[in-house]
Amino acid sequence: MMPHPLEPDARSLGPDFQPLDIAACYGTGMTASVIRYGTASLLAPSRLRIGPSHVAVLCEYHGRMIWVESTTQCLHPCVVLGRRTSGVQAHLPEIRILDYVAAGGHVDLYRLTPIEKLSHAESDLLTRILVRHFIGQEVTYDLGGALLSGTRLFKRTRLLPSADLNELFCSELVAAVCMRLGRMNRSNPTRFNPACLLRDLVHQGTFQFVRTFGPQASGDRLQTSGKAGHG
Repeated sequence: MMPHPLEPDARSLGPDFQPLDIAACYGTGMTASVIRYGTASLLAPSRLRIGPSHVAVLCEYHGRMIWVESTTQCLHPCVVLGRRTSGVQAHLPEIRILDYVAAGGHVDLYRLTPIEKLSHAESDLLTRILVRHFIGQEVTYDLGGALLSGTRLFKRTRLLPSADLNELFCSELVAAVCMRLGRMNRSNPTRFNPACLLRDLVHQGTFQFVRTFGPQASGDRLQTSGKAGHG
C-alpha cells in the first residue's frame, strides 16, 4: 500500500509541537458540517469565519508530545490508559492528524505568541491537569454542554449551566486549561464552542496560527470527516 503523501511530513513534526498548542480540526460528515457552519461568523478573521468542528490541546508526557481531546469518536486506544475510552483521552498527534488528512480534512495548528510561552513549571502543571486529573479520573464527554455552546444567544444568558469539570466537551476542556494557566480570562468554559474559543484567543493576541496539515482549497476551507472526531 502506498503511504499517504502527507504521512512523512506529519510523522517528522513531533519535536516541533509545543505545550499548549491547539489543534483546530476540520472533519467531514454531517455532524462536523453542522458544527462548522452553525458557528460561522462573517465578522471573524478570514481563517476563522468558518471555524473548526473539533479542538485538541497538546502537552508533554514522558518526553514526547501527546494530543489530548474530549471526544466519543476516536477509534484509537488512549496512550495513557492503554485502551479505548469515551471522553478525555490522549493520542499521538501525528496519528490524529493523519486521521483527518486521510478522511479529506485538515488540521490547523495554533500556538501561544512568544510573550505568552509557558515556563517549565507551567508546562508541568499543564501535564498534571490533563493527564492526572482529566484522563486519570476518566472525565466523560459533555454532550449537553456541547449542544448549548453552539447556540447564539442562550449561552450568553444566566440560564447557561455552571461548568462541571467532571464532564467536558472538546473546546470546554481547552478553555478550562487556558483559564487555569492564565492564558484566558476566567469565565464559564461551557460557553465556548471550537470556533468561538479560537476567535477569542486570536483576538486577545494570546494565540497565533502556525501552519496547516492537509490539503487546502482555493477559497476558505475544505470540508472534513466526522469519523475523524468532531468533539
